[in-house]
Amino acid sequence: MIIKKDIKNNFNKGVNKMISNSKIKNYNEREKAEMKRLNLFESRLFGRICYGFGRDENGLVYIVEDEADVVRMIYDMAINGNSLQKIQAELFNRGIKSPSGKDKWTRDVIDKTINNSKYLTYIISFENFVEASIEKESRCRYIRS
Repeated sequence: MIIKKDIKNNFNKGVNKMISNSKIKNYNEREKAEMKRLNLFESRLFGRICYGFGRDENGLVYIVEDEADVVRMIYDMAINGNSLQKIQAELFNRGIKSPSGKDKWTRDVIDKTINNSKYLTYIISFENFVEASIEKESRCRYIRS
């Protein structure tokens, strides 16, 4: 049985490796502004628009604040130890429609939302992304390799 500390250490090693390989970069405000100016916040990073983002008539990606608030709520609930099923029930109780417009979110969509690195720095912080991932992994019934 893997204990939470081992999961956190293994996860941190993986994150550090990803950062060193430049697959994840924590952009500061100036870099984000420059990316938007150069239109890099668009197609190559966002082939398909994720929940919480929209695309304007010029093809530029922007944040849909109402949906971004839902994404933040999902991360907050995950960080606080709520299961995917509890998050699903809360979204349903609040009447929040899924990205596909259905009344009920699936646990798979919630799981993919928590794992989606496209939310990094634009909607959630890197720290919250890592914390939610660690918390979710600590409750996982299966050992992933």
